[in-house]
Amino acid sequence: MNISKRIFIRYSLSLAAPTALVEYASAQTSYPNKPIHLIVPFAPGQVTDWLARFIGEQMASELKQPVLVENKAGLNGTIGNAYAVTQPADGYTLVITSNGTHAAAPSLFKKLGYDPIKSFTQIGSLMSLPWMLMVKPDFPAKNFEEFLSYARANPGKLNIGYGSSSSQLCIHLLRTLGKVDILSIPYKGLGQTVVDVRAGLLQATFLDMGSAMAQHTQGGLRGIAVTSPSRSSIIPTVPAISETLPGYAMTSWLALGAPSGTPSSVTSQLYTVLSKILSKPENKQKIAAYGGDVVMLNGDQVTALIQSESPMWAKFARESGIQPE
Repeated sequence: MNISKRIFIRYSLSLAAPTALVEYASAQTSYPNKPIHLIVPFAPGQVTDWLARFIGEQMASELKQPVLVENKAGLNGTIGNAYAVTQPADGYTLVITSNGTHAAAPSLFKKLGYDPIKSFTQIGSLMSLPWMLMVKPDFPAKNFEEFLSYARANPGKLNIGYGSSSSQLCIHLLRTLGKVDILSIPYKGLGQTVVDVRAGLLQATFLDMGSAMAQHTQGGLRGIAVTSPSRSSIIPTVPAISETLPGYAMTSWLALGAPSGTPSSVTSQLYTVLSKILSKPENKQKIAAYGGDVVMLNGDQVTALIQSESPMWAKFARESGIQPE
């Protein structure tokens, strides 16, 4: 091959290279072009798991890519969140965040494996939901006032299990506002507290409204009070604890997050999709059936919410004498 031909080939390749690079870059930035993994930091069977799968199905339909839900439970949801932030910040790993994993966790655990603010790009909120105090169907107290009287008449003998930061706070508020001596027993998840209440090893537990309604309607456990400021429209016959203990209120929230550094173009696209899903009346009704309310905050507002709630959880830890694990 002569010199002039070699020069022509090199010149031709140099012209083709930018075109190939543009096409490659375009393929890489076209989001999404492969399955998305959605991490649920709690066990199957809880309302968080249901919500993630429901939202995941809706997102898959909108984005034209599968959304694969993965449960990575443990330590009040912190294990799943710690795992999520080790994944590439490319929009293909998302995670359910909450008041427990982000506002509460720094006051409850020494080593989280993540910074609730710096390690995440929050995309948007999903829902809020109250909790319900649950007992065995044959528990002596038939309503919350009787439950409170029973607890006061049996100091130190009432065991209430908790399987999350939020349910732990529910117990703390009951103890402090109700001025009762009750024992709080930690569990890895809410499911086992249900088993032990039914077996008589615990006298009560607090369940998120979705899980509580399943137990209440099926007769497994009996709900005697809700933690929202007023009665829930989904089960108005069950009183709010605040009717007996003024000032009692505990409502959890769930949001969608991603590892810090996820491109803003991706998070903006995801928020737009999320807003479309949550604004549909039929989806609001399905979430309401689980006792929740749709809450539409953008990522910056979720971050601000975490920052505003963190001092409350720090106060809770101090008052309870909790030493971070």
